Parts: sequence; C-alpha cells; structure tokens
Amino acid sequence: MVTKIGLDLGYANITLSDAMSEIYREPSIALMYKDARADGVRIISVGNEAFEYSADENGNEEGMLVRPFKNGILYDHQLTGEIIKHAISAVGAGEKIRCVLGVPSDFLPKQEKTLYEMLNKAGVSEVYSVNRAYAALIGAGYSPNINAISINVGAQACEILVVHSGKVIIADRKNVGGEDFDKAVKKYVLDQGDVNISLYVARAIKERLGAVWKGKPNDSIDIEGTLSLTGSKLKMNVTTEDIVGVFEEPLYDIMRYVVDVTNRIPPELIPDIFANGIILTGGGAELYGMENLMEKVLGITVTKPNNAIDAVAKGLSRICAFLPAKMKYESKNITDSLFKYYQDRQNKD
Repeated sequence: MVTKIGLDLGYANITLSDAMSEIYREPSIALMYKDARADGVRIISVGNEAFEYSADENGNEEGMLVRPFKNGILYDHQLTGEIIKHAISAVGAGEKIRCVLGVPSDFLPKQEKTLYEMLNKAGVSEVYSVNRAYAALIGAGYSPNINAISINVGAQACEILVVHSGKVIIADRKNVGGEDFDKAVKKYVLDQGDVNISLYVARAIKERLGAVWKGKPNDSIDIEGTLSLTGSKLKMNVTTEDIVGVFEEPLYDIMRYVVDVTNRIPPELIPDIFANGIILTGGGAELYGMENLMEKVLGITVTKPNNAIDAVAKGLSRICAFLPAKMKYESKNITDSLFKYYQDRQNKD
C-alpha cells in the first residue's frame, strides 16, 4: 500500500496532510542542550513537547528552543532531520510513502536535495517538491490552470506566485510574515506599559484580539508580563480596542511588496489574472479582516478560503494524489509540470 502525503515544513509549524486532507501539525522546533554532552546527544525533544517549554514560565535550564530555518536558510541539518522523522512517524503509513514537499521560490537546489535525503532517511520512498504558493492555490480548491495571484503569508515570509494558464509568470518571496505581527504586539505592550511579554504571549493576543478591519467584536485577554525596570511579574488585561493599529508597519510592508510584484505582471495578462484576483492563504491570512483590507488597498478582488493556514499542506497532498503512478521527470521540483500532470489525470478520468 502506498501512503500519499503532502508535507509543509514551515518556519513555525510542520504540517502533514494525507490524500484525504486529514491534517497533522506540530511546531517545527527542537529543544536542544545548551552545552556539549559527553554522549554527543544534542536534542532533548521536538514538536509539541519542545513547545511546551516555551509556554512554561520556568522553562528548561538545560535547553534552548531552536528552529530549522534562519532567514530562509536551512542551517541545522540534524534538528531538521529529527523534526521530519518525528512528524513522519506520527502518520500511520503503509510500506511505501510518496511525499510532495512544499518549498519557497528562492530555496537553493542544494537545500532542496538535503531535504529529500532527510525524508528518505525518515522512511519516505519517493519525494517531489512544489512551490508552496502554487500548492496553496490547489489546497484552496483551484485547478493548476487558473489565472490568479497566490499570496501565502507564513510565519516568517510572504510568498507570491502569479499563474497564467498553468504557467508560473512570477515567483517571489519577502521576509515579512505572521511573526512580525507578533513582534508588533510585543513592542506595543512594551511601549505603552513598560512591560515585557514573550512572543508566545504576543501571538496569543494577536490570535484572540487582532483585527485590521472593522466588525470584530470587542474581547479581552488576561496576560502576564515582566516590568522592564524591576523584573517584577505583572498581570494585566488587554482588549481588542487596545491593539487597534498596532499592525500598521508589517501590513505596510506586505502591501508594498504585493504592489511591487503586481507591477511586474505583463500588461497583456493583467485582465485575465485580475479577473480572479488574489487568493490569500497562510497563517498570517487568518488575521481578522486581512482580505478586506488588502482588497480595499489594492483594488483587486481578494478571496480567502476556509482554514487558510492548511491550504499549502492540503494542496501538496492533492497534488500527490493526482500524480501518475510512474513518474518521468527531469527535476524532482515538479512545479512547472503540475498543469501537464493535472491535464493528463483529467483526460484519463
């Protein structure tokens, strides 16, 4: 039996989806020993178990939390391999596993090859890769031959793909994303009350109260921080109204970036592409009113699917499902061949 999965290894989470679009997600982090050990062991735990330490005010004195990516570069192969191995083992797989991996547009071929090798070591038989923003389109329910602009706002980066009749016209990436929204909340709390909070707490505030468009009901959340001058613990209450406008800087960066990319679209293709407009996905797209603001600012129709955060993983698993049983390829990155594979499958059906 062949198990077909899509794997989205993001800065914040590793997400797997099988052919039936069932979702598995854990933080893509590892808890590593701070100091060298005689037995050579570096990793204490990965995923949810490691993440619990970041939420625990006592933390773990022996370890530090580390992510596999830094500025889009895969910089620690051992911990990345352990994160992947842990995720694959959590999926009830058959004897053979075929996986389609999501990769950013500027990922280096050498790094891509390294990830293939890690997946092979984790028990994956066949590995292919696809641009993450293209996979997000398919995960949002569109076919590969759509004319549209795919914008995937991840934790660390915003990725844009412009597609016309199945052909990739523009693929780009900028280092601004959901974590910049978290940092904006953290900065606001510090500026207003001289209180330090963790990015974990800032993210909780954003997810509970954050909005960039009118209509979100007023709500509040109780948090705990540390007074910067004394180090004393302080409990406080934050409301939806308190953080209105705090996301202005990262939002401006994203909007400016989108404008720059759309200005590069060949004029003769603009009517076709703008007819469907922007498909907005990713965890950063879940910020309340994001699609409304983008549509108002850019003057382009913006559609956000349900569960936008899962669009990449769902798209990867759907791609895996319509690939032929026997693959003939020049490159394991099959982004440019998706339309052909999709057409072949449609013709057979």
